[in-house]
This record gives sequence, structure tokens and C-alpha cells, in this order.
Amino acid sequence: MVKETKNSPKLTGALDLFPKSAKIVQNNLGTFAIIYIIPLLSNLGSLRGNGRVNKDRWSNFADNFSGLPGYAMGSLIGFGLVMFLLFTFVYLFVNAMKYSLELESANGKKPKLEQLWPYAKKYWLKLFGLMIVVGVFVVVGFLLLIVPGVIALRRYFLSPYVMIDKKLSIPDAMRESARISKPYSSSIYSIIGVMILITLPSVIPVFGWAITFVLTFLYSVAPALRYQELKKLT
Repeated sequence: MVKETKNSPKLTGALDLFPKSAKIVQNNLGTFAIIYIIPLLSNLGSLRGNGRVNKDRWSNFADNFSGLPGYAMGSLIGFGLVMFLLFTFVYLFVNAMKYSLELESANGKKPKLEQLWPYAKKYWLKLFGLMIVVGVFVVVGFLLLIVPGVIALRRYFLSPYVMIDKKLSIPDAMRESARISKPYSSSIYSIIGVMILITLPSVIPVFGWAITFVLTFLYSVAPALRYQELKKLT
């Protein structure tokens, strides 16, 4: 197994990946914009107002529909459930396209939307399963002790790219992600650190979320770029 030493090949710094990622995004701006704007539109409602406003809106909603007959309320709830499932499916499908786009563009390609459809159809459900399994590992790790959660985060950080690139199952993708990232743990944690820093402007009132969105958008290819580096070394 490769171990990270003073003589190990030097990887690109996490901050140095920003201009590389931004350039790739700019070269594929149309495709990236579509993939990122779809989830953004679905979240615009949550960006408005505070918790009190949302609570008042729900109270008004409940008051307006409390007088409906049972069958009408049931139909309304059923419609809401269908729409929730539809939006969830769209999100998962677009999420699979996002990972595929980042992986392909990090590899020097310029994929179009129609070229991402096959990846999405093949991997959207597997990526959903992977997200659940990895989430359980990370959450349980943080509940037991902080350190196991941090280690789990590093181990499985690259697993979506591994799954798509090497056409692996959920367990195999997790194992491969852990294997290639272990000798270069600091290179994974540094990217996670930059991603956390990027979220800090979101605390700025009114336009802070927009700054975070743009920075996240431009840095989105960094994990895939790191994966490409580690794949060559391990």
C-alpha cells in the first residue's frame, strides 16, 4: 500500500484547485449552469424569510384548508406526496448527472446534457443508496466519537466518482474510495476544509447565499480533480 511520506508525489493544493475547477466550469458553463440551477430553483422558497415567517405561512395554509371535507383533504395530501416524490426523483436524477459532469469534465471532456443521460439512468438509484449508506456511517461515527465520523467522511468522500468511473457496486465503491484516499488523507481533508470555508459567506444577510452559491459552483470540480490525481498515484 502506498503511504504518504515526504517523498510522495506532491498533489495540487486545495486552494490551487479553485482556478483549475473554475476554468473547467467556465469551459462547460452552459451544462454546469443547467445542472446547478435546477436544484437552486427548488430551494428558493427556503431562502426567503426566517423561521417565524415560514411558521406563519404554514398556519395560514392550515387555516385556509381546515374546512375542506375529508376526501378533498386526502386528495390534497396525495397530490402533495406525488409532487414530493417527483421533485425527489428529479433531484436524484440531476445529482447523478452532476457527478457524471464533474467526472467527465475533470478528465478533459466537454459533455453535453444528452451525454449525461445514460449515466443518470444507470446510477441515480445506486448513488441514492450510496448516499444513504455513507450518511449512516458518517452520522454514527460522529455520534460515537467525532474522530470516527471524520475518518468516515474522508474514506467515502470520493465514492460517487469511483462508482461511476469504475462501474462498481456500493460496497466496492466505498472500499475503493477508502483505499485510494488513505495514503493521502490530508489532500481530502484540505478540500473538505475549503468547501466549509466557502459556506461562511452564507451568514451575510440578503446576498450571502448568492456568494456561497457562486463559490460552490466554481469549486464544484475540485473533488473530481482530486480523484483523477489519486487514481493515477494508487
